[in-house]
Amino acid sequence: MNEEQKSAFDAVEKINDELFIKYDKLNTEDGFKDWLSIMPELCITFCNGKISISLSIPSENYLPEIYLFNSEQDDRIYYKKSDKYETFYKFIKRKFIEIKKEIYEIKL
Repeated sequence: MNEEQKSAFDAVEKINDELFIKYDKLNTEDGFKDWLSIMPELCITFCNGKISISLSIPSENYLPEIYLFNSEQDDRIYYKKSDKYETFYKFIKRKFIEIKKEIYEIKL
């Protein structure tokens, strides 16, 4: 595993842990019996040196996975001064916010 893959894996693992803690707290506070069935989960795939990160949202309507990152089309913010891309952790958190905003803007 190269450095970029390790960084992506660590970010996915950290956010999945944060999601678990949040949904476990909901379970404790609300007494919701099946909280795990609604907990979103980040999935990461490594193939031929490429990275793909997606968000899986369990639902009764079988929602498709939402792709957040594909290393072939890296849309992380690039910082010219430091010659680095934003961290995967910040990127994924930013994508979550963007997705939430887009969902809230849907008018039916």
